[in-house]
Amino acid sequence: KRNEQVDERSDDGNVIAETVLKALQRHALFEAAAFPARVTRPLMNRYAPGMEYAPHVDNPLMGGNNPLRPDLSGTLFLSDPGDYDGGELVVDSLAGRQGVKLPAGDLFLYPATRVHYVAPVTRGVRLGAIFWIQSLVGDTEKRSLLFEMSRALQALEQQHGPSPEITQLAGCYARLVHRWAQP
Repeated sequence: KRNEQVDERSDDGNVIAETVLKALQRHALFEAAAFPARVTRPLMNRYAPGMEYAPHVDNPLMGGNNPLRPDLSGTLFLSDPGDYDGGELVVDSLAGRQGVKLPAGDLFLYPATRVHYVAPVTRGVRLGAIFWIQSLVGDTEKRSLLFEMSRALQALEQQHGPSPEITQLAGCYARLVHRWAQP
């Protein structure tokens, strides 16, 4: 690990963490994708030229006396891609290795159990906030299915308005959430 991090107990660390957490709570797409039960305090990191984070898997339990099982890792990009070269977040998935470099303000969620790393920065500065989520739906495939269903239901209702068929599908979605969520 070669990066810099804001002291999470500092005034700046507290302001960053509270700002990110409040934004997440207002973001319906995040809620639909993550089903968050608990979210860690975001950590602000900085990568300058030559800095990187080697391939790793996040800890399976975090938090000491009150452990959190990180189902998802979140990277909130705070620098625009044109501000730095390199610095991609690289995540191994079933489809292969995926490099991610998003605009400032965009969030990338991925399973915490996947090998991932930050490629070396070669120019400029990459800023980001990272955090972990314990989901109400711990199984990645189930959570993904629920997310796809909720997006499809929203699109159908926007295109066609309410209907008995959409209500029936929404009921199926709700029963799956009831079956799979573990508060």
